[in-house]
Amino acid sequence: MYRPVAAEGAMLYFLLIKLYIIDPMYQYSLESFSMFFFKAISKTAENDDDREKVRNLVSNIRMTIYQWVARGLFERHKQIFLSLLTFRLMQKGQLEEEYNAMQMNFLVSCPLTTDVPRPAVLKDWLPEIAWYSVQSLIKIEPFEQFATHLEKEMPRRFNEWYNELAPENCKLPGDWKTLDKQPF
Repeated sequence: MYRPVAAEGAMLYFLLIKLYIIDPMYQYSLESFSMFFFKAISKTAENDDDREKVRNLVSNIRMTIYQWVARGLFERHKQIFLSLLTFRLMQKGQLEEEYNAMQMNFLVSCPLTTDVPRPAVLKDWLPEIAWYSVQSLIKIEPFEQFATHLEKEMPRRFNEWYNELAPENCKLPGDWKTLDKQPF
């Protein structure tokens, strides 16, 4: 019955011990993790329904550990830790959002495909490395036509979007604006 609680603890601990990759200063002992883990358990309210009790334990452990770790992180690293936690929960199917391994790999590593040279119409404004990223992106569904639209069908509209002060807050040109509804 308590396996989800143990799984949550293990998942959180293994996320924590990998934070040293971001900064060598982030090193957490199993002893300190255990202390906060058991503190979260003791703070969880009793409940007669076993399933509800397990859900409350998991939720309380997650929040307690997150608050403890976030308190010691630099501000710029808090978003990274929260993203790692979110991606792991997506991967385990504990969030409503669907986890897609290809999309996650692209997001994390941004592979480059250098087979296709950058078209002349894009040379004035799109960096070459961005074009190589687009060539990798088109291997993922639903982005198969993205390079064609960028290069041939709407280069001027993409250029205007690219030159916005905050393009991440603006809708993409054409039918690509529907991507706002997808987490990736």
